[in-house]
Amino acid sequence: MAQSGTYPAGDLGNPRRAQILDAAERLLHHYGHAKTTVAEIAREAGISVGSVYLEFEAKDAIWVELSHRRHEAVLGAMRGAANAPKKLYAHRLQAALVARTRAFLALAERGAHAAELVHCHACPAIREAKEIYHRREREIIAELLQAGEDAGEFVIKDASATAATLLQAFVAFVPPLLFGRAPDELEREVTALHQLLVHGLCRAEPRSRS
Repeated sequence: MAQSGTYPAGDLGNPRRAQILDAAERLLHHYGHAKTTVAEIAREAGISVGSVYLEFEAKDAIWVELSHRRHEAVLGAMRGAANAPKKLYAHRLQAALVARTRAFLALAERGAHAAELVHCHACPAIREAKEIYHRREREIIAELLQAGEDAGEFVIKDASATAATLLQAFVAFVPPLLFGRAPDELEREVTALHQLLVHGLCRAEPRSRS
């Protein structure tokens, strides 16, 4: 099990490795990780089974790298929104959370089993990748919150703890709970929850009750 908070880089310049990953992902989208064999991946890639094992020590190593790839796409969408220039940090936070929802929904559109790459309790390799993703996701939100604090827009004591709490509040908008729901409805709910959490229910100086 990887203990680092970063994804394994893999050999991105290796054409055969990329060929195997692309073939495996196509098969997984249609049949799922459990029903896809190394022999089928080799056949889809047009290479021998032995060639697959020269690049990956086991089938799970293929799934974990594909899971990292898809999780990185989600993180990239969040970073892009979080780093948007000339925007209030509250607006960046909302945009990052909406971008995350859109990225997960886009993945689900790739095939009947495509979402397994970001949510599959039955596959330890994918669970491992998901744990790393959650750490990196929390870091992105914590950095955004801290920047907002530094700019005088937020009042936060512990950016990391606040990020963890905030993400827990948005758990309904990540796999598997968001799948099967209308994208427009999800975005409205993300925006509404963001407004509630950022602006709160109280006045800046609550009135005392007599």
